Amino acid sequence: MRVAGKGVVKIFNSKITQIDHIGIAVRDMEETIKNYEQLFDLKVAHLEINEEFKVKICFIPLGEVLVEFLEPTEKGSPFDLFIEANGESVHHIAYRVNNIDAALEDLKGKGVKLQHEKARPGGAGSRIAFLEPGETNGIAVELVERSNKNF
Repeated sequence: MRVAGKGVVKIFNSKITQIDHIGIAVRDMEETIKNYEQLFDLKVAHLEINEEFKVKICFIPLGEVLVEFLEPTEKGSPFDLFIEANGESVHHIAYRVNNIDAALEDLKGKGVKLQHEKARPGGAGSRIAFLEPGETNGIAVELVERSNKNF
């Protein structure tokens, strides 16, 4: 971790433009969507399956931030194991960047440990990469570059 003043953590100079989404691991996507629609009158904007991560992904807009639900599609997959260990809960916070390649290079140059050295395909046509949680106080942090500016 790199500290840049009292109580402020500064990891890299590549510009974070906003919180992109909060990822929540769930067991039953349909039930979760139904609950959020009934409780908060929120509507699904995007639903897909990511084969690489073995997960069903749902995005629900909430102001300028997205709520992302992640349902494992296979027993023993990373999200299945996460839920087994932690229950249904917040999995990660994602920060939007304009240029994920530059952000990753900047982080690598500062010696930050990354789960993904290069950006990978993420939900809704995005490009993503995760930092090692030890670099961010145990919180799973994802960087997201979106080509779809409607999200």
